[in-house]
Amino acid sequence: MDPQYKPNGTSSTEGALGMSSASCIPGDTEEPLMAHLFELRDRLAIVFIWLFLGVIIAYPFSAKGMVLIWKEFMNPIVSMTAYSPLEWMLARLQLSLVFALAISVPQFFFQLYRFAGKGLYPNERSFFLKVIPVSFLLFILGAAIGYFLVLPAMFKYILLYSGEMAIAQLSVQSTLSAVTTILSGFGIVFQLPLLVIFGVKMGLVKYQTLKKQRMLVYSAIIAFSLFLSPDPTFIAQIVVMLLMVVLFEFSLLLISFF
Repeated sequence: MDPQYKPNGTSSTEGALGMSSASCIPGDTEEPLMAHLFELRDRLAIVFIWLFLGVIIAYPFSAKGMVLIWKEFMNPIVSMTAYSPLEWMLARLQLSLVFALAISVPQFFFQLYRFAGKGLYPNERSFFLKVIPVSFLLFILGAAIGYFLVLPAMFKYILLYSGEMAIAQLSVQSTLSAVTTILSGFGIVFQLPLLVIFGVKMGLVKYQTLKKQRMLVYSAIIAFSLFLSPDPTFIAQIVVMLLMVVLFEFSLLLISFF
């Protein structure tokens, strides 16, 4: 049986996009297109405000975070090197951005829920409310895998594996840029199950189509993985590729539970 969500015999696309009559959904009213666009602008502005506040909150602690990361992954003989006056500040901003993303991604889903909430059925609203905390947990899980699995292999065992004839000198900003890209990238990648479930529930894509077009989805995953990470060893790309395949298959199993 196709688990695509159809409340009361009506596709959820109609509920989400307002194609059904307003009387079918309590509290749903028709509004001009410009009113919807202005509301969407305001909702996105709230998400960017959260992102900005997250950076401000995390920035005072970012210096200690950078030192901890450096000691965790770097050989003791490798010192922190800044090649420009702004490099230290930019590295701290990039690390702060990871924390800001962790709190902004759930806020994005919440604002999306507020934007489309009036046109949703009660069980569709329940789905959105489930997504918000799950989104945060998935981001933390993805970042944790990047931190404990990918970064140690990338720095300790490969990039810094130089013989006695060479001493690695790494830029603070470039190194922290790689760290933040992997942490935030893995956190965003772990949103894939929610995006797949959202697409099916809202009628944007059919469940059976995803099952039949697995090879096309896998090809897109491979292409995305190659451009995600700055890791020249391809460890991050391979891990992302495998994780996205597992997450995609896992999301197909979860659809019937949301």
